Amino acid sequence: MGVYKRLLNWKVLAGLFAAIGAIVIWLFLLTDTPRLTLFWLFGLAFGIIVQRSRFCFVSAISNFALFRDGRLLKGILGGLFVSTIGFAVIMFGEVPHPVSGIPSTAYIAPFGWHLVLAGTMFGLGMILAGGCFMGTFYRISEGMLTSLVALLGIIIGMGILQHNWPWWNIYISQLKAVWLPQYIGWFGSLVLTLGVVTILYWLVAHYGSKSVKTKRSAELLPLSARLNTVCKAIVIKSWPLALGGILLGGLNIWLFASAQRPCGLTGEVMRWTQIVLQALRLPAEPLATIPGS
Repeated sequence: MGVYKRLLNWKVLAGLFAAIGAIVIWLFLLTDTPRLTLFWLFGLAFGIIVQRSRFCFVSAISNFALFRDGRLLKGILGGLFVSTIGFAVIMFGEVPHPVSGIPSTAYIAPFGWHLVLAGTMFGLGMILAGGCFMGTFYRISEGMLTSLVALLGIIIGMGILQHNWPWWNIYISQLKAVWLPQYIGWFGSLVLTLGVVTILYWLVAHYGSKSVKTKRSAELLPLSARLNTVCKAIVIKSWPLALGGILLGGLNIWLFASAQRPCGLTGEVMRWTQIVLQALRLPAEPLATIPGS
C-alpha cells in the first residue's frame, strides 16, 4: 500500500510539473508569437483527447478486422460525421457557389494512383509499427521506447520524400484535384458524404461483436466517493471512444474556423525532417511557415 501511495504521489507531481511547464510555454508564446499560442493550446487539447480515448486509426481498422471490435472505428466515424458538417458550413461561407472554384483555405489533393500506393504503404507500415501517427506519439509520451523506432522510420521516409519531391511532383502536379461540391453542389456533397459515413457506421455496428452490458448498482455513494469516481474516469480510465471522436471533430472545426488550419501531425514531423536534412546538407523543398507566426 505504501509503494502504491508513493507511486501515486510521483504521478501527481509529474502531472503538476507538466501542467506548470505547459503554462510557462503558453506565456512565453503569448508574448512573442500569439498565433502559435493558439496552436499550442489546441495541440494540448488534441493530445489529451487522443491519449485518453486511445484514438488510433490503425487500431480501429485492425481491431474490427481481427476481433470484430468496432468501438474505436465507430468513434472515428462519429468524428468524421461531426467534422463533415462543420467544415461544410465553413467552406460554404467562403465559397457559396462551388462552381466558381475551390476555397483558398482548403487543400484538395490531386487524385491518382499515387494515393492508392501511398495509402497501401502507409497502412502496411503502421500495422508493422503497431499504430498510426497519433498512436505512435502518445505511446512515446507513455514511455514506449519501441515507438521511437517507428518515429525514426517515419522521419527517414519523409526525408526520402522531401529530398526527391521534384521527381514526384512532375507527375502529381499534372493530376486534377477532384472536389465534389464542384460537381454535385454543397447539398449533394453533404448528403453523399454523411450517407456514406452513416452506412459505414451501421455496418460496423451490425457486424461488430456485441458486448454484454453490466448493470450498475443503484446504491447512492457518498460525495467523496462519487468525486473520486469522476476523477478516475477523467484522469485514469480511458474515455468513451465515441466521446473522443466527437470531441476531436468539434476541436478540428473550432481550430479551422479560428486559424484556417485543421488538426494534424504530418506537417510538424515534416518540419523535423527538414531540420535533419539541412543538418546533413541535403537539399529539400522549403515548407510553408505558419501564417502570422
